[in-house]
Amino acid sequence: MRMPTLISENQRAILRIFIPLAFGAVSVSSRGQTNPSIADCSTILSTRDAARCIGAVRPAAPIPVLDIHHIYTLPELIDIAEMASPEGRIAWATAKRAMERTGIDHALYLPILTFVAQGSDARFIVPFPEPIAPIGYVTVEEPIAAAQLQFEYDLLDFGRGPKLDGSKALEIASTLRLGRVHQTLAFGTATQFYRAQSAIGELDAAKIILQTAETLLENAQSQFDNGRATQPDVENARAGAAEARYNLASAEGEVKKAKLTLTETIGVEPSAEINIVAQDNADLPGALDTSVEDLIQTAWKSRPDLLARAQDLRQAKDATRVARSAYRPSASFSAAGGQTNAWPSADWGVLGPASVPTWSVEAKLSWEIFNGARKHEVAAALAEQQAAGEEQRAAQDAVTRQVWEAYVDYQTAAEQQRSAQTYLAAAQISYDSSLDAYKYGVRSLVDVVQAEGQLAQARVTAVRSFAQWMQSAVALSYASGDLLRGSVTPRGVHP
Repeated sequence: MRMPTLISENQRAILRIFIPLAFGAVSVSSRGQTNPSIADCSTILSTRDAARCIGAVRPAAPIPVLDIHHIYTLPELIDIAEMASPEGRIAWATAKRAMERTGIDHALYLPILTFVAQGSDARFIVPFPEPIAPIGYVTVEEPIAAAQLQFEYDLLDFGRGPKLDGSKALEIASTLRLGRVHQTLAFGTATQFYRAQSAIGELDAAKIILQTAETLLENAQSQFDNGRATQPDVENARAGAAEARYNLASAEGEVKKAKLTLTETIGVEPSAEINIVAQDNADLPGALDTSVEDLIQTAWKSRPDLLARAQDLRQAKDATRVARSAYRPSASFSAAGGQTNAWPSADWGVLGPASVPTWSVEAKLSWEIFNGARKHEVAAALAEQQAAGEEQRAAQDAVTRQVWEAYVDYQTAAEQQRSAQTYLAAAQISYDSSLDAYKYGVRSLVDVVQAEGQLAQARVTAVRSFAQWMQSAVALSYASGDLLRGSVTPRGVHP
């Protein structure tokens, strides 16, 4: 089951960066095009997939520097966040460590071959009866030089199988969490991007509102000069213009703060000198026709953090198998062979030097009959397994709630955006009609000021509703785990 599309055609380029960034394994050019390495991280089902994904990530990529003359798109900012974020680099290092841990446990199935070179010299006493040694002993000095190969292999070990399986589960879980970290980075960047867009849109609206207020002031002054308006009417219009200038100054400050937050979010030095693309109504999402139940099922199958919980449970079960394997015997085999050279000498008699091949072979069966700690180790492993199962169930409940909340927010934002457009159109008509009527002396300035206030509020509401709908669309994709899906044109939304 695939997640429904939450964006229009113009937004599909955004998903093309969201999907691979779920694993932090792509690079994006200035045009927002993705690297073919998306295939390395599109699906994580085995340790081979995890290793390929981890190897495709760029943990040592330099932190980019913003170009104040460039107008950044959302895909470009997400790419910067992926390269600059310390959280992403930490998650990569954790996944890399888990992968190497799997390699260590896999080596338990392999023998150990060691080369040993040894040199020694010893002087010792050997007792001998007096007929052979007049003083009752012989002092011997024995220099030895030996070189040999040692071979060791565990023939039987019931614990290494589940230990390796647990390491594989941990490797997959760590890679999935790496994906969720970068998915979170993409989501956070998108959220701040749309907030900055909203602030810029409100600034543009404040400029238009100021122009409208100044136009009204000019009309009021003209009417006053012609004896068709009173001084309070002029002052009222002047107060409206002053309020518009105040709101414009506030909007300029909000834009700077929003840009500072955006640059901080993507991991570069905070700056208000970044330029981003403006809001475009052509990018608005469409109507959602997928049920929330389908979205929840998609989340259960797609959310990397939830899939990682399943791997945690698998690893806990393997840890229980490792603990129980302590009740079983183990068998090992070892052998050594090489060349030994010795030059012994004694203070009585003659000892000749030797240079001969030497070897040894040993097979050992070990079975620990009693160990009071074993039952506690098994009980602890079972408790850890139960805790992992409960954590998985709690994570599923949390995912269900998050999808429900994002679904409701999306539906609400869609309705609010449609209402905002209607509100703006009606407010514009009301203001234009009131202004024309005022010019002909049919309506009072109070009516025009009231219509002006409604128009100003409608402009701000339209800008905010646009940003809210875009944010809710991204949030629903994020909550359902669709940012990991390989398709850029999923079903469910019709513009």
